[in-house]
Amino acid sequence: MVGGSAYIIFTIFVCGKINCQVCNLGTLHRNSTSISTEYVYENLDGNPRLIAEKALDGKYHIHPHECAGSDVAQAFGEAWWEVTFKSISKIFKINLVFRELFTRHFGYYIFVTNDTVAVEDLAGLEPVYHDEFATSEISQQNTIVFPNDLFGRQVYLYVNISSPSTSHYAVIEPCEVEIYGCVPGEVSDSRCNCSQSSTVQTDPEQWDTKVIFESKRLSLRCDVYFLSVMNLTGGNDSLLGEIMRTCDGKQQCTIQSSAALQNETLSFYCSDRCLNEDYNNTVFLHNTMEDSNVQYSSDEKNFTAYKKFRSFNCSDRHVLTYGFLTLECQLGGQWNGTAPVCNVTCQEPVHENITTIRNTISSPLYFEEHEISYACRKNYFHANGSLSRVCNSSGDWTENQPVCKRCQCPCERLRTQHFITEPEELQKRIDELKKELEVEQKTLSASVRTKTCAKDERKSATGIGSVLGIGIIASVLSLIILSDCPLIFRQIRHGPHAPLYD
Repeated sequence: MVGGSAYIIFTIFVCGKINCQVCNLGTLHRNSTSISTEYVYENLDGNPRLIAEKALDGKYHIHPHECAGSDVAQAFGEAWWEVTFKSISKIFKINLVFRELFTRHFGYYIFVTNDTVAVEDLAGLEPVYHDEFATSEISQQNTIVFPNDLFGRQVYLYVNISSPSTSHYAVIEPCEVEIYGCVPGEVSDSRCNCSQSSTVQTDPEQWDTKVIFESKRLSLRCDVYFLSVMNLTGGNDSLLGEIMRTCDGKQQCTIQSSAALQNETLSFYCSDRCLNEDYNNTVFLHNTMEDSNVQYSSDEKNFTAYKKFRSFNCSDRHVLTYGFLTLECQLGGQWNGTAPVCNVTCQEPVHENITTIRNTISSPLYFEEHEISYACRKNYFHANGSLSRVCNSSGDWTENQPVCKRCQCPCERLRTQHFITEPEELQKRIDELKKELEVEQKTLSASVRTKTCAKDERKSATGIGSVLGIGIIASVLSLIILSDCPLIFRQIRHGPHAPLYD
């Protein structure tokens, strides 16, 4: 049951922001109320009648004496309950408490009209709410909040059964109907006055609902906006966490009540929601909620709600380089601050200090593409690994750690030598040497001598040339002498004046 003190606190809290006096319009600004039929308990003392006004007396689930209820003696095709205000009013919240033991209001509608209309006129109107839960999922308590301006003079609860039967027919049994709002302009009761300019669309307010039943279901709904559970009286963090996981970021949710929840007051907002976008290189850490010294954390990525904090943590080997790791969801569905950016870093690279010198200066952070270089100390030579390493996108150093070994002979002899340890590099060097040592056949002396004359200084060539030269000259001279021998012989025989021919 909602006590007077709780109602006063609720009214002061809300009106402090929207410049109004929120009241229960059904009790303080009611003109009339009616129900389709009235059920009468003829077998009880006093023959109590379940008249329409009993849904506005502030007494919950005291059946049959303090609930309204339609007749169940016949298979009616429709049932309804309505309240008419003295003037058009601004409605913020409707809290419905139905009969506890029997749930026969499934599929009910809520209509809000600016004029007083008959029930047959509802067919041409759009309902502001329709409960679509199946029989097994129907709630005995429904809290529906309208953050936008909802004006009306008449409120209908309506149940329609197209084919009624004795086991399934239209029944409406509201034990309590609370319609919170205010009345623009001058009203007879100042507790219900609000200004024309007031609105909750630009300044969503916190709403409270008291859990009535011990074991039944409670449904929460925000029209247009989204639920954001803030607090639960009693300080039961585990129950609060369970409700948050069920309801936060949704337009409508249903929770199962318990003995621990009964008579507790649940506070929530109807507001825009902030979406949980995935940020670059960022690991989701947790969502937190803080209100009245209550803090709740969740590891669910689909967490969305107003006035909540979202915290992040950079993933392994990453550090925050821009933005913030904690963001707060603001009105309008936007996270405040700048989204965090985490960049990869490599750990401090290691090397054997006794044998190796690091040429690059140490740094507190080594980001991607950071390069470091090394050199071997005096009397040591580079035997393995790499003298140059780079931080890659995975947060690892490329290549292997450099290895320098002590020289076994004077290192001056080895300074110009390059030791190859990798098979690929060795094959490459072999191919280069083959190319360097390869000669062209046309440049050889044998090829050249076939085309040109050249002096041959070899002894064998000189000896052969001398013998051949002398032989050739002797042969030529012998031929000349032999050819002149007949002439000489004739002149000797016949004298120098002898004729050449006979």
